[in-house]
Amino acid sequence: MIVTVTLNPAVDRVIVLCELHLGDTNRVSDGQLDPGGKGVNVSRVLAEIGGQSFAMGFAAGSLGDFVKQTLQEDGIPVCFIRTPGQTRQNLAIVETCKFRHTSLNEAGPATDPVYLHRLEHELSRRIHPGDWVVLAGSVPPHLPATTYAELIRLVHRAGAKAVLDSDGEPLREGIKAKPDLVKPNREELQRLIGRPLTSDAQVLATAMDLRQQGIEYVVVSMGRRGAIGVGPEGAWRATPPAVATVSAIGSGDSLVAGLVLALSQGESLAEGLRLGSAAGAATALRPGTRLARAEDFQRLLPLVVVESLALRATA
Repeated sequence: MIVTVTLNPAVDRVIVLCELHLGDTNRVSDGQLDPGGKGVNVSRVLAEIGGQSFAMGFAAGSLGDFVKQTLQEDGIPVCFIRTPGQTRQNLAIVETCKFRHTSLNEAGPATDPVYLHRLEHELSRRIHPGDWVVLAGSVPPHLPATTYAELIRLVHRAGAKAVLDSDGEPLREGIKAKPDLVKPNREELQRLIGRPLTSDAQVLATAMDLRQQGIEYVVVSMGRRGAIGVGPEGAWRATPPAVATVSAIGSGDSLVAGLVLALSQGESLAEGLRLGSAAGAATALRPGTRLARAEDFQRLLPLVVVESLALRATA
């Protein structure tokens, strides 16, 4: 079983217009509303590409109800802990005439650690040896940066596998607990190590350094340039097919969905990169915060190029 945990879910709102004029009235040509948050996105993409998951996390107020209800309508079972306040909103402004989008992301409601204890209890009841648990996204205010590290240890005590996709201090602290898979993008990896990564060789070397800290799989996403992954089988680069990108929002989460689907079924890292790259490209075809569709995923899957970097990895 695959379980996704979203501590700080969101309702993603997208408004589309030709050009944003600050200080003036703007006419919106289109808009949409979707449940969001990294773990939520992973569950939704898994449902499209042939996987199943159980979605967990926190839900506050009417917007939290919207997140839960939408997932259930998509056939995804959920267990969200009710918390005070209101689930955050993320606003994306898409300017079609400027080929530009601007994101305004709320921090999320302050969450008392007592609710984290309840979530930990529910998670420990539901996971079994061999399961994969995706811990993704930001940590809400009032919870410590060590939250993911503690959850990773809980997952490991149950004999399950932990996947971490976060940023900043939650990522830095989480790595200390040795998740089985970590998936930063290039910018997150640069923040983690405190220096720029100007070449693919540097990305690969840094991924290998992380693996030497006890992390079985390290995958670094690089947008249109694809992804580099290292694991027990060696090092790989996946290049997605060239598509006319409409929106890159959620493509990294789609990569995680493909990776976890393959690995949870006993497939190789190379196969996970292939599935994840196709899912990411399929999401890039969708407007705003819409995610991959099954038909696009299947069409793009044979077009992904996965090449071994084993010689470079051992050089």
